[in-house]
Amino acid sequence: MKLYGEQRFGLMRACLARDGLPLLYAEGPALDTSLTLWGTRSVARLTAKSGRIGFLKLADGQEAMTDLSDPNALNEGTAVEVEIAAEARADKLPRVRLLGVSDGPPRRLSDPLGLMERLKQQARRLIDPQVRFEPAEDPDALDIAEAQATQPSFDLPGGGYLSIEATRALIACDIDMGRAGEGMIHTPRQAAKRLNEVAVEELVRRLRLSNLAGLVVVDLIGNKHNGEKLTGLVQSAFAAEGRAIACGPITRFGTLEFSRPWGAQPHMEETPLRAARRLLWRAVAEARSDVGGRLRLRAPGPVADQVRQCLKDSLDPLTPRLSVETSSITEVVPLP
Repeated sequence: MKLYGEQRFGLMRACLARDGLPLLYAEGPALDTSLTLWGTRSVARLTAKSGRIGFLKLADGQEAMTDLSDPNALNEGTAVEVEIAAEARADKLPRVRLLGVSDGPPRRLSDPLGLMERLKQQARRLIDPQVRFEPAEDPDALDIAEAQATQPSFDLPGGGYLSIEATRALIACDIDMGRAGEGMIHTPRQAAKRLNEVAVEELVRRLRLSNLAGLVVVDLIGNKHNGEKLTGLVQSAFAAEGRAIACGPITRFGTLEFSRPWGAQPHMEETPLRAARRLLWRAVAEARSDVGGRLRLRAPGPVADQVRQCLKDSLDPLTPRLSVETSSITEVVPLP
């Protein structure tokens, strides 16, 4: 499996691809020491309980939540060993898995990993524990992976379209025949069957690439579906992750439904750091056509602050040529 990566200004983006198709994508600080990253282990303090939900304070001051199988088994103030099971998303706190009661002050237990190592770890968990990585360089491959990770809806091979929309309650997916039925007027059922199968396998890749999970509802084309085959395709496409996928039968409304556990933060969620990374990459592209010129990066307050933080201790050769200005619009402006 090919492993692509590029690093500038202390930030990085990377992707894993097989046969030219991106499977996993990540971006952010080259080394992130946050305790709320997926898989990170630490000792935290239980600060409050509400029914079967527990709230915790991590060693770096961040908050998290967990499910309590027995709310009376742990008292508030108890030190517990935890592992991040799902990163924060939208308005939801990160969710942790309780590993047991601990002692001593809150502290980190697992070593911090660079972004590239975290992506490798994710591949071993989700795709193949024995996966081998082949380092490669190709900015175009990273551009394609980023575009697909942030915009998961897409045209299907051979025609048709798969819409993937993340809502607060679920991931809604719709398969549209489009041009896939052209030339098959006398065999519409076969065309629908083929497109449903292609869409389901491609859907799995896009969900994993975008870090989308939770309840997934797929509106299939036609009726009288082979539910056993379609759910089998879902389980098979999820590979090593398949055992964690819960599939239901095809409903009488023609929908395929399955549940996937949340893990890393979805790439579709906009954050100031993601916007800052894109703006800095735009500055890199602009600098190629304006050799030696100074550039001003303009962006709203939270994004501008992130850019300033990235440039503060940066040794990137482009850093001396960049200045930052808070603005209502986001742009890179060449200076005279």
